[in-house]
Amino acid sequence: MTLIEPHRFVPFEAGNTTSVTLPGLSQHTQVDVLRINSGLVLAHSHFSPDIKHDDNIRRPEDQLILAFNLSGRMRLVDPRGQAHDITDGQGWIIRSGGKQLKRIVKKGDGCSNLVIALSVSRLAPELFALLERALPETEPFRRLRLPVPGNSALETLLDGRTDPAAMLRKEGQCLALLGHALEEIVATPASNGTSHDHVLLVERVTAFLAEHLSDTITMAEVERRAGLSHVTVNQIFRTITGMTVFERVRALRMEAAERLIHHTNRSFTDIAGECGFSDASHLSNAFRKRYGMTASDWRRAQQENS
Repeated sequence: MTLIEPHRFVPFEAGNTTSVTLPGLSQHTQVDVLRINSGLVLAHSHFSPDIKHDDNIRRPEDQLILAFNLSGRMRLVDPRGQAHDITDGQGWIIRSGGKQLKRIVKKGDGCSNLVIALSVSRLAPELFALLERALPETEPFRRLRLPVPGNSALETLLDGRTDPAAMLRKEGQCLALLGHALEEIVATPASNGTSHDHVLLVERVTAFLAEHLSDTITMAEVERRAGLSHVTVNQIFRTITGMTVFERVRALRMEAAERLIHHTNRSFTDIAGECGFSDASHLSNAFRKRYGMTASDWRRAQQENS
């Protein structure tokens, strides 16, 4: 069984792309490797479905890996013997700590992955401390909900350009993906418990939304209030409420409209404006969609039942 140390195939100079055929595998496995800077590497791997790939991998102790499955299936077995299937367009964050992993790609499966490798020693002390807590040595693998980069993002990362401006842009793309991944693992502890802090965050953001139903609410404002990216905020909202932020906004608007229609005689135009509906017709259509009747019919039914 071949021992592969991917860092040994990384180009020495930033901006250089190398197409590597891994030892003992001839043309069946190829990896395109780009060094973005001294601590950040991008790789696009291709494992042929023609043969079985069964080898061991060892990366540097301080390397953090963000891996996105693009096609096929790969199995990684960690030092404890626990298997992790990298498949179905998933994203994974991995910190092997310099320990050897076993990689298996079955014949007929094949596999293609996008891998970002970061030297954690280059992280700011507070980020390094965060990583130590969120991805400890006892739990070196975490599957992410983070969406796999779309075709347009992949095309720009893998466009072959190595001029300074392009390299700066690629560095930004990779660091943004790593930032989203770190936010996610902090926001979703491996224990699967619901963080009290997350409940408070949802309550705080929901209070803000309820106070601004008549305004145009943007995700940028929600991000600013929460201090987290929209990806992470939506993940927390889904975990706790079962809804995204804007699904919660729509629910809050409907709840507010129901209260005003039921308990006041105000016009539907006034209620629509206060609750964030574009006009009375929009409000009525929302009631028809939810209750099978217009807002005026719903008000009449509530009054008859009172």
